[in-house]
Amino acid sequence: MSYWKRVCLGCALFAAMEISSSAQTFTQLASFTDGSSVFSSLVQGRDGGLYGISNNGGTGGYGTVFKVTPAGTLITMYRFCSQPNCTDGFYPFGALVLGTDGNFYGTAQNGGASGLGVVFKITPGGVYSVLHSFSGTDGNYPDAGLVLGSDKNFYGVTSGGGTLSVGTVFKMTPAGTLTTLHSFDGSDGSLPFAALVQGADGNFYGTTASGGANYGECSTGCGTVFKITPAGKFSSLHSFDFTDGQEPFAPLVQTASGAFYGTTFKGAYVSWNGCSGGCGTIFEITSRGMTKTVYAFSGIAENPEVGLTLASDGNFYGTLLGGGSCGDGVIYNVTPTGIFNTVEGLCYGNYTDAVVQAANGKFYGTYASDNGNGLGAIYSLDTGLGPFVAFVLPSSKIGQTAQILGQGLTGTTGVTFNGVAATKFSVVSDTYMTAVVPAGATTGAVVVATPAGNLTSNVSFRISP
Repeated sequence: MSYWKRVCLGCALFAAMEISSSAQTFTQLASFTDGSSVFSSLVQGRDGGLYGISNNGGTGGYGTVFKVTPAGTLITMYRFCSQPNCTDGFYPFGALVLGTDGNFYGTAQNGGASGLGVVFKITPGGVYSVLHSFSGTDGNYPDAGLVLGSDKNFYGVTSGGGTLSVGTVFKMTPAGTLTTLHSFDGSDGSLPFAALVQGADGNFYGTTASGGANYGECSTGCGTVFKITPAGKFSSLHSFDFTDGQEPFAPLVQTASGAFYGTTFKGAYVSWNGCSGGCGTIFEITSRGMTKTVYAFSGIAENPEVGLTLASDGNFYGTLLGGGSCGDGVIYNVTPTGIFNTVEGLCYGNYTDAVVQAANGKFYGTYASDNGNGLGAIYSLDTGLGPFVAFVLPSSKIGQTAQILGQGLTGTTGVTFNGVAATKFSVVSDTYMTAVVPAGATTGAVVVATPAGNLTSNVSFRISP
């Protein structure tokens, strides 16, 4: 069972609010009325809307898939356990991922043909289908969402099942054919709760919340960071030992330097103040496993459960369940060198997911309160960062089509890949377009020339061999 499920099922939300300052504006966009209070991170669709899941809303409290428009219109797209015996799954925890077909893919922790969880697809119009039901030998109880690989297959983890029932790594085609790539055995990690991330080298990187080589302060192991190739070659990169962190629940994020950054929920002896079991850390790790602590949390801001988002200003943004002036949680940012700053506090509530940055430059997320009214809400946070363009897949070969997300794309007059102009591009809507990667393009920023000005990608677009 994930930490979210153990801790947050009783959360609820307080009344609508807007907090403004000269530097930023925090706005409640929409409020749930179906009991939803535990959420995943949001993901931007081709239409510019933000899509997400709730773990405990909807009919019977089994969870929902929802969409919110930038203007704040909230739409429930699907209610889990709508089919007999919950063969469609229930209790989803992981964030959705946008596929190259424009549909969304995700996991539900329970339900399905064997009651052990499912992988599903849902269209922007709400048409839902189960792609795979886990049986135990191929994994069970998938807490994490999926990641879309450069080969257009999906990759993920299960927190249980496999050879020794402590989790698996798998690959799944868009049609639903699943292949188990690795079964954890405890010594190489156990209980992976976080989604994978594909590195610039084409390999996938992830974390496990327990297991590994070091026990000591951690009765079941302090957790690990691992690497796995698309073909399933597995390498354990680092075992935490409590002094450098414990229980990495969240996914990693890679910077342009090639280093990965992540969080641990507990650990670090230097941060005992106010925390039972250590207050947690932000760490950096290379693809070869060289690890260092970037920031150690204290009782003032503590226990990062969710991961980091690399924003367009080059800083990492995250949320905490506790800390801040009211003790109810904060949005924070931290530089790659470890300079920490509280961005936004929260009173009478809890941020329950990672913050995400949409192509309009604003941050979005969800929160839930402890005042007992059973509601949750979606917020936006405008810190003054400008719009940019993003990608459904941040890599492709010469001659293949790149899918670009943005805003104000209507009337686009040109697209360049690291300075090389694309001769073929098509504006599908104001928030979605495609461009054929031109000959001579190299890895670097993509710039889209719109009537309102140039929009530069927030990450480099990688040219595959």
